[in-house]
Amino acid sequence: MIGMALDSWWQFGEGMGQFGTELALYQIQCAFCTERGNWEIVNRETKKKPNGRKVLYFDTYKCGGCANFIMVFWTPSEDSVGGHGLHAYRTIPFALGDYEGADYWPNNVTRNWKQAHKALARDDYDAAVLMARSAVQAIVRNKKAKKGKLKAEIDDLVERGVLPLVMSKLAHEVRELANDSAHPEDEDYSADPQDAKDIVEFLDTMLEYVYDLPHKINQRRESLGKPPLVLDSAEDSGEDTTPPKGE
Repeated sequence: MIGMALDSWWQFGEGMGQFGTELALYQIQCAFCTERGNWEIVNRETKKKPNGRKVLYFDTYKCGGCANFIMVFWTPSEDSVGGHGLHAYRTIPFALGDYEGADYWPNNVTRNWKQAHKALARDDYDAAVLMARSAVQAIVRNKKAKKGKLKAEIDDLVERGVLPLVMSKLAHEVRELANDSAHPEDEDYSADPQDAKDIVEFLDTMLEYVYDLPHKINQRRESLGKPPLVLDSAEDSGEDTTPPKGE
């Protein structure tokens, strides 16, 4: 999810990326048939860093399912030894509408996030807003918010320092707009398309802050031989996060 700010492509894969020094082909999804991991390499070009050990790989792969091609730019970290380290990759083209989420997100967060994106893709703006709201509640409950209405749960995380104040303001925007969609005063009410897009985009940002960034930091710490940070999270409760009336 979260991107890396680079001053040079020689920094790509340094400190953040996938575990291991071999390309994680099993993760790579065909942009055309969406099958994962069924690849045959047809060409490889490399470029070695001047006065260094780092190598950039420029690969072309053929999908065993549909016979289309993708290009993969990837590289292991320069300090990798004996297969231990990190690597990063980018693909062109990439699969569209790939709503998989990260494997370290809680299951109920991922489920609601997927549904929000899929609803937005089919222009079902009311559903997108409601599922984004459900995802926000799943996040705050996973972060051990004191149980209550969503407003109180968000405020509890701010008081404990889990969420910054500015992000809580955006979380409340999601909550309030979702309430309008769930309990419209006007029977002809429909969520504004731009509001729905903004809300789902905010949800993505919240996930980056709450889950992706801590994960990246711990990857970096592991690569340096340091213990992971103890994150303020809870096991996925699997609770139903459908918004109750009046919240």
